[in-house]
Amino acid sequence: MKQIKLLTYIFLFISLGFTSCAVEQFSEEKPFSIKVASFREFDELENTIDRLEDLGLEPYAITQVHEDYGKWHHILLASELSLEDVLAKKMNIEDTYGLNNLEVQNYNKVASEMIPLEEDQVDNFPVTWTALDLLSQLPYSKNFVLKSAKSLHYYEDINVRSNTISRNVSFDFPRGISIKDLQKNAEEIVEGKFKDPLSRKELTVHIVKLKEKNKLDKEPAKQFAEKILDSRRYNVKKMSEFKSENNWGMTGYEVTVNPKGLKSYVVQQSASGLILAFVQCNENDLNLMKHFVNLIGDEKSIDSYNSMKRLLGAFPDIMMTTERLVAFDFFTKESLRGRNAMMELGETGLQCYFENSEKGTLVYQLENFNDQSTIDKLFKSRYESYLKDKTVDKVLLGNRDAFIYKVRRRDPSTRKMGMMAESLIFQNDKEIGKISNFKKGTYQEEELIQILSNFRLGDEYQLNRL
Repeated sequence: MKQIKLLTYIFLFISLGFTSCAVEQFSEEKPFSIKVASFREFDELENTIDRLEDLGLEPYAITQVHEDYGKWHHILLASELSLEDVLAKKMNIEDTYGLNNLEVQNYNKVASEMIPLEEDQVDNFPVTWTALDLLSQLPYSKNFVLKSAKSLHYYEDINVRSNTISRNVSFDFPRGISIKDLQKNAEEIVEGKFKDPLSRKELTVHIVKLKEKNKLDKEPAKQFAEKILDSRRYNVKKMSEFKSENNWGMTGYEVTVNPKGLKSYVVQQSASGLILAFVQCNENDLNLMKHFVNLIGDEKSIDSYNSMKRLLGAFPDIMMTTERLVAFDFFTKESLRGRNAMMELGETGLQCYFENSEKGTLVYQLENFNDQSTIDKLFKSRYESYLKDKTVDKVLLGNRDAFIYKVRRRDPSTRKMGMMAESLIFQNDKEIGKISNFKKGTYQEEELIQILSNFRLGDEYQLNRL
């Protein structure tokens, strides 16, 4: 075991196409460098490398696998002989380029944990579900990381408003706008949260598809812009027209109020008045908000984020005629508590809620760590008691453990109390997953196993019953 670990940590650095071989990298001779940012996802690393090169800098990247924190990609600048030299370089970069949160990196502290930097290939995900159509209109920007994306679809044949699903998907609307204003008039609502890892600016974008027959004004953008203005009494209340240049040809307003400081929003509607967009920014950068509005519906959209695409690509693309995807919730977790805080920082995950008119609600959940050792450690720490319990039904997914968690509940077919499958929990080399009956869902044990067999987890992950 020690020999395998030693081989894993042997230092080998491979420069990719975006890293010039002429860039001097830190080593034993020049052990000090400047760390700009760290990422779990390869696409986020690649985008940030491009940005730094556009600024005229010469970044390079390393991958580090830590025994407790798992795998991380780091972006570095420069290589210096002394700590004094690297601190001077750091101050110069901060002053010249406006970069913040830079850290000094010591080669001697990470050399034993560095592994080859390999590009993570991601195939196009096969999902074509109706409830993701509007989600794919959310913007993409190489300068921003996708922090979360969610959607809630109001199907006519599913009473989502009385369904507990809707209470598990909450939206961060602009002030003065609530879900009650929209859900009675909307067919679908999506939200995307974006963050620039360098400037720390954050944006939230909402796109709403209205029903053809809705009870809103003929100019819904104006109606919602006025809701923001009238949400409270403000000393500053400004509203001016703004026409975007996106593929929807949107028009609307930019709105500014002053709750504690100036706060601006962009409210837009399509020519038909059936598509709405709201944009807000934590640093009140109105030009940035307008830029994001112009990206809505662009050819390169939210599905260009590999972090989300990789998870969706694992989901089965087989749905029954009685089944609907009602809600989608993608997120990047930022835990800052406990021993596993660094290991979980940057973890991506998603959950999708499917409503079946015959069997109730089923939930697919996946968490992506991109690191087999981290997944093994987390899976064991979370579920060790179940894996050791001889009464728990086990499933073998490839050579990895999976199990069925049961709870005592009434079987709706027999009306008798008994142990019924609540979840099928599994793992592969990149994800930890769960397929669950939600609240009153009635999928049986064998049905959960059949659904898992349809997941795209790789050819080596064939399902076997123990």
